[in-house]
Amino acid sequence: MFKHLVDLQTLKLKIMYIHEINNYRKFNVKYISPTTHRGARVKITEPARYNDDKTKSITLSYNSEIGCVGQQALNYLMDKGFKPVARCSEFSCYTILCDNWGENFIELVD
Repeated sequence: MFKHLVDLQTLKLKIMYIHEINNYRKFNVKYISPTTHRGARVKITEPARYNDDKTKSITLSYNSEIGCVGQQALNYLMDKGFKPVARCSEFSCYTILCDNWGENFIELVD
């Protein structure tokens, strides 16, 4: 008779706050086409996070044996000690998220 009656005690409202979500470092990865002076390259960029921070980037030679620029960037970051935890992509780039903060903070350098 009361099939559509909702038991309010079993209905739970899930609220999430922004500070409860893990915070990761973001690295964008782009392919740079060859020019008449330079071969193809892979650029890894970490955007500025604070007002006084600067965008950091490195550029690697494209490795045709690996092929995928996302894989090449992942290999580079892991070799430098970064801890990748997730990836995502958009039309123009890959994004790799790493969990390196505090004592585990690593600068993006060649």
